Amino acid sequence: MYRLTGFSRSCCESSGMEKYTILLFGPAASLIDSDRVVVETSGACTCDELKSSVIAQHPSLEMHIQVGRLAVNQGFVSSDDLIDPASEIALITMVSGG
Repeated sequence: MYRLTGFSRSCCESSGMEKYTILLFGPAASLIDSDRVVVETSGACTCDELKSSVIAQHPSLEMHIQVGRLAVNQGFVSSDDLIDPASEIALITMVSGG
């Protein structure tokens, strides 16, 4: 069973298109010269499904998606957590420096 992250069950049952904005930092942001990407999905999705959608729509980010984690509302989520498109979503990857 999916854990809900940031929204009620009734929102999960939507069958319309959803837009997710994912914040980017460090090398991932530099790679595409932007601090965010917007992806569309065919409905609410899990963390893993969202990561797959990002790769499909922005293939140059694949390496960062593979090694990074998604944070929703400033907390890490599990691969099977459903994500509310209205949440603050960030891709956290390894960065160097202090």
